[in-house]
Amino acid sequence: SSATSADGLFPQGLTELVLSGRRAMASAIAAKKKEWTQCLAKSSGNPGRCEKLEKELASASKFAGVDCCIPETVNLMRCTGSSRRAKGCAEEFLNMRECNRAGGRELIKDGNAYGIAPGKAGAFQPSAVGLVGSTVPPRTLQGMTEFGEDYARSLGIGPGEVRF
Repeated sequence: SSATSADGLFPQGLTELVLSGRRAMASAIAAKKKEWTQCLAKSSGNPGRCEKLEKELASASKFAGVDCCIPETVNLMRCTGSSRRAKGCAEEFLNMRECNRAGGRELIKDGNAYGIAPGKAGAFQPSAVGLVGSTVPPRTLQGMTEFGEDYARSLGIGPGEVRF
């Protein structure tokens, strides 16, 4: 009979080999992401200049099951570098923030709004569900005013009323 590792699942040495391989893969992905990020920083806002590195990173991260936030990064760069920037790029910023959370995404796109990600409800108060499920108001004075009035009403504050 052959000796087994401390976990009793693999022959001795195989667990260490698997863990070593995972560390090497994580290190390679981190290095490729750093290289891609440096390229993006020098690209004058044109992520297409780094397409080769992007594809290499996408392939490696997909193989390893790691989310490197590639579409979120590219979408945010494209938005901030275009006329859509005037509208604020709110969706792109939100997607980028959620992708980069250390504990994983807490909010996910659900149709035209956002919902709490599976397994993340504990991070929110029960009353937050209604707020999370809301949509971004139009970036106009009227849109923001209407949102502010609706929000104030939901807090029991009437039109024209001020509370501090």
